Amino acid sequence: MDLVFPKVSRFDFAFIFGTTLLACTMSGITVVWPLLFIPMLTVHSWLFGYEHLWSTYTRLLFHTNDRKRYWKLIWIVPPIVFLVLFTIGNTWGLKGIYLTYFIGQFFHTVRQSWGITQAYRHLAGGISWDSEKLSELTLWSVPIWGFLNRCSEKPNEFLFQEFWLPPIPKMIVHTVGMVTVILLLYWVYNRLTAYLRGKLDFGHTLFMISHFFVFFVGYIFIEELCSGWLLVNVWHNVQYIVYVWIYNRKRFVTGIDPKAKVLAWLSKNGQGYTFLYFIFTIILALPIYYLVPELGMTLDGFFQNLLIPMAIVLAMSFTFHHYIVDGVIWKRHNLHTP
Repeated sequence: MDLVFPKVSRFDFAFIFGTTLLACTMSGITVVWPLLFIPMLTVHSWLFGYEHLWSTYTRLLFHTNDRKRYWKLIWIVPPIVFLVLFTIGNTWGLKGIYLTYFIGQFFHTVRQSWGITQAYRHLAGGISWDSEKLSELTLWSVPIWGFLNRCSEKPNEFLFQEFWLPPIPKMIVHTVGMVTVILLLYWVYNRLTAYLRGKLDFGHTLFMISHFFVFFVGYIFIEELCSGWLLVNVWHNVQYIVYVWIYNRKRFVTGIDPKAKVLAWLSKNGQGYTFLYFIFTIILALPIYYLVPELGMTLDGFFQNLLIPMAIVLAMSFTFHHYIVDGVIWKRHNLHTP
C-alpha cells in the first residue's frame, strides 16, 4: 500500500473511504427502508461474504509451500471447529451458535483493524511519536464501548433468530464511554501536535478515523442491531478482500510461481487481471451456497431431533475456521515466507 491527501495515494483513499462509503450506503438503506434488509444481506453474502473466506484460502490452499506449512490448519482444525460448534448448538441451540458468532465476529473485525493499522505504521517507518500500546487501547475502546452498549440494549433477535447477549448495566456503558472519549481526545491532541510538527502519517490516521467512525455508528448510533452489524461486516469483508488481493499482487510481483501458477497469473498487474481475480473468487465461492444447504439437510436426516439446522453449523464452521486461520497466517513472521 503506497502512501495523497496530500500524502495518501488513490489506492489508500479508495481503500479507506471507498469501503466506508459502501458499507454506510448498504447499511443506511436498511435503516431507511427496513424491508430492504434481506436484499442488502443477499448482495453482501453473494459478493463479499464467502468471497472473503476464499481470500483466506488463497493464502492456505493455492501454493504448494502453504499447503505443506499449514497442513494442520487444513486437515485438523476444521473438524475440531465443527465439533465445538456442534456441541454448542446441541447444548444451547441457535442462541448459543449466534452468541458465539457475534462475539467471534466482533473480536475478528477489531483484530483485523489493528492489523491494518500496524501495516500502515510499518510503512510509515514506525511512527515513533505514537505509543503503540496506547494506540491499540484507543483502537479497541470504541468497539468495546459499542459491544457493551449492544449488551445493555438486551436484544432478543438477530438475523431473524432468537438472540441473547449478557445484560450490562447502563452505568458500565456510560463509564466505558467516558474513558473512551478521554482516550479519543488525547488521540486527537496527539495527532494535531504531530501535524503541526510535520510528522503526521495520514494513511495511519485516516484509517483509524474510519475505524472509530464505523464501530461507533455500527454499534452505538444505529439502533437496529442487524443494520449496525451489516455496516461493520461489509466494511470488514470488502477491506479484507482488497487487502489479500494486494498481498497476492506483491507476493507474485516477480512473475509466475510454478508452485502457484493459477493464483500468480491472476495476481498480475493490469485491470483485466484484477477483474479476473475477483470473478475467480466469486466462482470459487458459488458452490458453497449450494453445497452447504444440501449437506446440511443430509446431516439433519442423519442427526435426528437436533436443536439446530446443520446448514448453520457448517456455515459457521467455515467462518470460525477462517477466524482461526487468519490469526496464524497474517502474523508478521509468516508474511515473508516464499
